[in-house]
Amino acid sequence: MSDAPVAAAAAQPVPDSINDREFILVSSSGSAVSTATPTRFRYHQDGQMVWGEYYGDTVALGRFIGRRDGDVVSIRFAHRLAASEEIVLGMASSTIRWNADGKLELYEEFEKNGEAHVSICVEADRRGAWPELDPAQRSTPQLDGTTFILEESTASTVSAEPTQFEFDENSGIVWGFYFGDTVTAGRCVGRYRDGVLDEFFVHHVIASDATLLGDSSTTLGSRPDGRLELIEEFVLDGVPGKSVCVQVA
Repeated sequence: MSDAPVAAAAAQPVPDSINDREFILVSSSGSAVSTATPTRFRYHQDGQMVWGEYYGDTVALGRFIGRRDGDVVSIRFAHRLAASEEIVLGMASSTIRWNADGKLELYEEFEKNGEAHVSICVEADRRGAWPELDPAQRSTPQLDGTTFILEESTASTVSAEPTQFEFDENSGIVWGFYFGDTVTAGRCVGRYRDGVLDEFFVHHVIASDATLLGDSSTTLGSRPDGRLELIEEFVLDGVPGKSVCVQVA
């Protein structure tokens, strides 16, 4: 086969959006990669905001969020290992590029156990059905399917139409969507254990038209009327803050 089509593809700019594209892990300096059941990633993108899910090989369940800046995606992730109940939190930087075969790939740099590593994922055909979540793996108290509204925050004044948070949870992994007030849309992912939710988040700010990344540590409590509340300490764009959210009955 002529090298001309490959060279032509590599010379083209990468797509502005990787929404609904799927990639499989083909190599990693951090661990052996299964060729039979490689880890598979499904990406979603809205503007600079990126999020998605992954599973396979050593990963039983994974979720991620991130921000795209040009051809680089800054990723924050949480996944449960297939071999144990351990939840892994981390971050990585992926460059979107064409490989020598003319296929779209993600060249990812990450850190594991204090050492720098590289992995490569290549675009694959979309998979029709993904594994269903096991309802028996939900937390107690149940966060899956819960809705919260922002009650107070040091980052901004809370309006009459406060930010609303919709959470999903399974196997100790929490992810969600939020919107309203100062935020057009946001995504979060994290780990829930022992009453504490450690999260990464990304959202688009209405006033500045900026897409910001942050992280937080949230304590889950209960009010006298039985509703759950979230007391959150966060860092957004390098600035620390605190907020309180209450469950919608």
